[in-house]
Amino acid sequence: MHHPKMIISVATIILLFSCDTKEKITTYKIKKPQVMQSTEVFSNISSKQRDNNSLTLKWTTPRTWEELEPGNMLMANFNVIDSKNKSTNISISMFPGDVGGIENNVNRWRNQINLNPQTMEEISKYIQDTPLPLLGDAQIVNLNNSQNNQGMKVVIVPNQNNQTIFVKMMGEFDSLSELDYEFNLFVQSIYWAE
Repeated sequence: MHHPKMIISVATIILLFSCDTKEKITTYKIKKPQVMQSTEVFSNISSKQRDNNSLTLKWTTPRTWEELEPGNMLMANFNVIDSKNKSTNISISMFPGDVGGIENNVNRWRNQINLNPQTMEEISKYIQDTPLPLLGDAQIVNLNNSQNNQGMKVVIVPNQNNQTIFVKMMGEFDSLSELDYEFNLFVQSIYWAE
């Protein structure tokens, strides 16, 4: 059994040596963690202005994406090569109003990858609502045709100055999976500026 006097003596010694009346400030030097700068992955900010609006739609494009001529009805058009040297197309388009609604647009996209049309009830089972940090509410449609390995991911951003923005990624399904993270960052970078 321990002696009470011995325990009190040990506690007193610990307190005397651990207490210091002088204030000490200890500083540490810690190496700053390396963070990949967005300039290492993304190129300069791109933008397009609509003729009938004083606002400009801007975005940040990954450096590895090849910008193509936008063509008819597209604001931006990109070719992206994945790790297996397969090409994927990414585009931004904007149209007045709701451009025929969700059902018509989804069925048009389904047709582009050789899928049969569906009812709005069927479509609503896989369309996902998601907030975008700079544009607000959006919806995501993921389509995959296992017969021909074609797929498509479309982000629909409605109610943007009485217009709807579509950001679409289309290519082989394996490529879409590989490029999904980069595509999502790209979509999140889109914003309006004056």
